[in-house]
This record gives sequence, structure tokens and C-alpha cells, in this order.
Amino acid sequence: MNKQFGYELEFFGANLNYLAEKYGLLFYEKYTRVPYTFYHVKDEPDITKKIHNSYFGGELVSPILNDYQKCLKELRFLLKVLKKEGAYLEKNSKYTGFHIHLDRSFLTNWEDIQKLLKFLYAFQPEIYDVAKGEHKKIRDSIFLDIKPLTAFKVTGCLQTRNLAMLRRKGNCICLNGTTLELRYFNSSLDLDTLDSYFLFAFHLRDYIQNPQSDLELLEYYYQKALKNEDNFSLSHKRKKMMKKIIKM
Repeated sequence: MNKQFGYELEFFGANLNYLAEKYGLLFYEKYTRVPYTFYHVKDEPDITKKIHNSYFGGELVSPILNDYQKCLKELRFLLKVLKKEGAYLEKNSKYTGFHIHLDRSFLTNWEDIQKLLKFLYAFQPEIYDVAKGEHKKIRDSIFLDIKPLTAFKVTGCLQTRNLAMLRRKGNCICLNGTTLELRYFNSSLDLDTLDSYFLFAFHLRDYIQNPQSDLELLEYYYQKALKNEDNFSLSHKRKKMMKKIIKM
């Protein structure tokens, strides 16, 4: 089973062009509506002021990875570089997220996809709680810009097997032809926090591909979630069960 993965880490405050030149690193920069990617201001004279006003920053995008320990070692270095050069995260910023890509080869058939969607919906509030990281609060725009799964969306996909709605970047997950992208997480410059995100993603992958998974237990929690349709209240008892199910 292919266990390739990757990540995207968004941040404020560091000049990517300067970082790339100084450290010989490859970064991804883009121009969008979001302040941290307004690269057109980089040539203005008062650069320091612009940095403090969050006009610099960007998104660190990994290549395709398959060695997690090596990934952690490299991340430790990259986080040190980012913080040294002024990168930061505004508490509960609605703009900065951390996205994990998993090679889609573990979703080999419809039963696997069905299992994934039921799990993500059954334990959605608990997953968002994991995704808070050290900020203890999910970023303000998560239910606007990164839309949660809804009963309508999940049941529609399960009934029609039409996954078109899950291919949009505006969802908390993006399931395209090559990867499953988990977009729930707050960004972080703390390695332990990022490690906890990765471990959740890897345990979820292992659960989905495990033929010994307790499907009756999953169905029980999925049906309970449907009865409380789109009620995103957190349950610590359910969070404990979620971690038990995926052996986290």
C-alpha cells in the first residue's frame, strides 16, 4: 500500500523571496484576496512596516513524501527558519490553515470511501477539536470558508456515489483523483502540534484500510450523528471513542 503524503503550512510575517534566496529553499507563493499573499507590495520602500502589518507571508508546500521521520526532521529545521525570520500566526486567524494530503490509494473501493465519509461525519466535532492545535479555538472562518460536511452532502454522496461536491477546495476535505486532502487544521509553528495532526491523519488512513474495523460501531455513531443533523456540539465521550476506534 502506497503511504505517500504531503502538507501545506500557511503563515504570516516572513518574506518568502528572502527566505528562498538565503536558505536555498523552495517555497510556494500565490496572489489571492488573502493579505498574507499580497506579494505586489514586496518592492515598496517601507518593507518593515508591511511585514508587521501582515502583508508578507505565504504557504510552505512539501514535495511528495514517504518517510515520516525524515519529514519531522526537515520540519523542525523549517519551523526554526520561519520563526527566526519573523514568521508568526495570529491567534485564531481565519486565514492560516494546515492541510495534509494522503495518497488516495488507500481508498481502493466504494466501501472504503463510504467508511471514510461516515467516520468524518460521525466524529466531525471531535475532529475539529483535534484541529484546534495550541490555539484552543478553531479559526473564525472555518464554517464559512472551509465548509464542514453536512448530512445533506454526506447522504447525497452515499446515495448517488457522486463525489463531485467533495472535489471542491472550499470543503473541510477535498477528494480528488490522486489525494485525500484534510483541510480542518489550524496552522502552527509548533512541531508537536503538527505531529498530532499527522498522527490523526495516519491513524485515520490505517483505520480505513483495516478490514477488521468494527463497522457496526461506526454505523451506530453515524446514525446518531444523522439524528442530531449538523449539530456540531463537542462530546468528550465521543472524542475518546473516536481515538479508540482509530487506535490513536
